[in-house]
Amino acid sequence: MHPLCQDLNEMSVSPVTYRARWIFPITRPPIRDGWVTVVGDRILALSAGDRLPEQVPVVDLGERAILPGLINAHTHLEFSHLTRPLGFSGIPLEDWVVEVIRERQRADVDRSRSIRQGAEEARSNGTRLICEIATLPWPGVCGDLAPEIIAMGEVLGLSEARASERLAAAAEHLRSVHGLSGIVGGLSPHSPYSTSMETLRRSVEIAARSGVGVAMHIAESEAERELIERGRGPLAERLIEMGVWRPDCFGPGTPNLLDRLSLLAQAPYALIIHGHDLRQAEIDRICQHPNMTLVYCPRTQAFFGHVPRGFDAAWRRGGRIALGTDSRASNPDLSIWAELCWLWTHRSELDWRAILRMGTVAGADAVRRADLGRIEPGGLGGLIAVDGAAVNPEGLVARWIESGPPEALTPLGKSAAGDLASALPSVCPTTPDQES
Repeated sequence: MHPLCQDLNEMSVSPVTYRARWIFPITRPPIRDGWVTVVGDRILALSAGDRLPEQVPVVDLGERAILPGLINAHTHLEFSHLTRPLGFSGIPLEDWVVEVIRERQRADVDRSRSIRQGAEEARSNGTRLICEIATLPWPGVCGDLAPEIIAMGEVLGLSEARASERLAAAAEHLRSVHGLSGIVGGLSPHSPYSTSMETLRRSVEIAARSGVGVAMHIAESEAERELIERGRGPLAERLIEMGVWRPDCFGPGTPNLLDRLSLLAQAPYALIIHGHDLRQAEIDRICQHPNMTLVYCPRTQAFFGHVPRGFDAAWRRGGRIALGTDSRASNPDLSIWAELCWLWTHRSELDWRAILRMGTVAGADAVRRADLGRIEPGGLGGLIAVDGAAVNPEGLVARWIESGPPEALTPLGKSAAGDLASALPSVCPTTPDQES
């Protein structure tokens, strides 16, 4: 028996090898007729052929493909109790915001339960990590959640008093999640129409001191640009109606989107959410900073009917694009797999492999998790299995679109076995990549 297997057996942790028609490491070409050996969700080795680790149980999956667990780079779990999106397809953003505020004010909703429900829905659809926008105080700190969650405390408020109160709550949020298993913190200065430039600056400063990331909804609609650049339009009218209008924050002579992006770039990492109306210069600014990522929510964009200018520009530029589901307030479910299938169906002109990267390694790299989103020795991929019955990888996409959700092979969350194996050597060396 390999010494590693002996050590693991003595600790009552059992390695297992999965064989499948295809292995998708993501960071290198697909492996035909390959195998992966894991303990818990820690990947020990992968290769092709019949040279398997000795005395390690083998599970032959047959005509299946093994992928790493998916990354949901943007969601709001608090709305997971909803059975349909708020409003109607094509609803203007400024009207939908009112629906969201009304929904948040409901007293009959158990937000903690909604968060648990959403996390479980994501896990059951193959998600390994969630980037959650956490309305504070965040009830998720009281639950035992899987998958892993980056809970980014929401900061919003145009007035100085409101912003200071939310910043203090965000700092307390970072303290409250520190040391929790499977949960780390972050900050989310909400959006240019709800967060002043000064509040954004203070949020980035806190994030930099704490070593955490930030996420901001930016350029969601043309109305947002009209508000920022001209100080008028439907979003301006809505802010006036709500009694939170600050004319010194918007219009000519005030900070523009490039100014906000430059400030966000000073955080350890920054997720630029939606970005439907981003222009080329703004996409270029994002792509100049390796710590910045555009997060695209395909079915939410389709729900609102926005033109995905930012996504298209980032694609042409070769920028990093991760995927999110947004929430059930704008989406029928929280499945990143469904987002991938939507893109493969509606944007078939795009490289299917690059789309797959958006739901895996791009999201992991966006939040500095080199151990996720790929199948590599030492990683915590959280393996999932999907249809693999094709003679070449290209033939799988059509089958994936028609198939159900992925099947979890290993834990899609933090596991003791993963921690245990982190300091141990690989079961056996990998062999060179093999591709059909």
